[in-house]
Amino acid sequence: MLLFDTEVFARFNLHLSSVVWNLLVNPENGELSRDWQIFFAPMPIILMLQMLFSRWSWQKLRSLERQKWLKSVGLTLTLTFIATHLIYAWADAFVYRPITMQRSNFPLSYPMTARTFLEKQGFIDREEYSQKLEQEGRPDAPKINYPKQPLQFAALTQKPNLLIITISGLRVDAVDNEKMPKLNEFAESATSFTNHYSTGNSNNAGLVGIFYGLNANYTDSILRAHTPSVLIDKLQSEKYRFGLFSAQNFKDSLFRQALFRGLKTTKVNNGNEGAVQAYLSFIAQQNEQQPWFSYVDLDLKGTTEAEYRGALTALDGQLEKLLSATPLNNSMVIITAEHGLSFDAQANKAEENYFGRDMIQVPLFVYWKELPIGHRNELTSHTDILPALMNDIFNTQNPLADYAQGHNLFNLSGDNWVLASNHRWNVIITPDGNQYHIDNKGNYKKFDADYHEQSSSRPPLGLFLDVFKLERRFFDK
Repeated sequence: MLLFDTEVFARFNLHLSSVVWNLLVNPENGELSRDWQIFFAPMPIILMLQMLFSRWSWQKLRSLERQKWLKSVGLTLTLTFIATHLIYAWADAFVYRPITMQRSNFPLSYPMTARTFLEKQGFIDREEYSQKLEQEGRPDAPKINYPKQPLQFAALTQKPNLLIITISGLRVDAVDNEKMPKLNEFAESATSFTNHYSTGNSNNAGLVGIFYGLNANYTDSILRAHTPSVLIDKLQSEKYRFGLFSAQNFKDSLFRQALFRGLKTTKVNNGNEGAVQAYLSFIAQQNEQQPWFSYVDLDLKGTTEAEYRGALTALDGQLEKLLSATPLNNSMVIITAEHGLSFDAQANKAEENYFGRDMIQVPLFVYWKELPIGHRNELTSHTDILPALMNDIFNTQNPLADYAQGHNLFNLSGDNWVLASNHRWNVIITPDGNQYHIDNKGNYKKFDADYHEQSSSRPPLGLFLDVFKLERRFFDK
């Protein structure tokens, strides 16, 4: 069983469970069945060797009991076992990553942690510890290998300006002629992706999808390694002028630890209004001789629908100013959200593991002179944005698999599925809105498009295998 679990963990990063077992032994997948038949072929020989060794050990037991060194070996092994758990407990409490990250490499690894005990004894502070994880990533995050190969580029024939606007909390049903008429007017003059999903239910999770083309499972690894975005690197190498503005002054850890690490950001006051005013000042100083890149991070809040609607009205006015000042003749404008907003999840304090459509289905509008105006109804994800920019704007010669998990947003027939996730759950969304949830322990749930849990004991095999193969592509092995 240990060998079997080791092989399963190496392939899928999951330990054995009833769901995982059903996936592996399902005869519908011929290739996988052949793999496991080959894997199990030597098992009778291994079992026979174990039986022979057991018989020999039993016969030698009496003679071994007379050996003086046996107690010393047993004591050494026992002390070593205890020491490994104590060392890991210390490393976990003080986030010593060279040790904690090894947990992701070993199957059946359940080392001891002692955070609760150390908190009670006053050795660590819970709030300080949580902030450290938020800033630096979880201690057991694997090492990331991104991009997998150095990127090669063809010569650029054009360098359009690039404006990316993210509005944290913008729900997919918020943009219409009644709630946000100005943004809706812009959307009608752009390409609108109507079946678009974020890569997660938090700001960091959504940003990883937009700027890295990766699912949110990589967030902690990116934070730990301070991994830069290939898009930001390319913009810098092409001498773009940067204008970075945030209504909350880039409080999310991904901005400071990785995405805009080492770049100058503008501190603003007055939230959304201050960020927009800073952008207006930036855009007034630009000229046609040098291309520019601007990122504007806006924020929406509201614990009730009435409060949220008022925030939409105020934000719509700010967006009108911003878009009116943007020269569109040689600019690409992308407007989306890191994630949506759920009033129910806020009330129940369950946002961390809530993946309803109101939280993860978000608007996406792209304005570019070379894109047709209209609605695109195919299933798309945040991971599709970066491949489009790198391929269609910056002429990347590498295959997408070297630097992203998505597809080219500007040249796709629709994804068969997209993935939203956090540190615990992987959520597979299909074009009809159904969701298949599987956590890092192999637990499985199914939800319909309205987020009602469905009775389902047998997950779709092919779909899960596709996700498992994709999920760990950029983890260093």
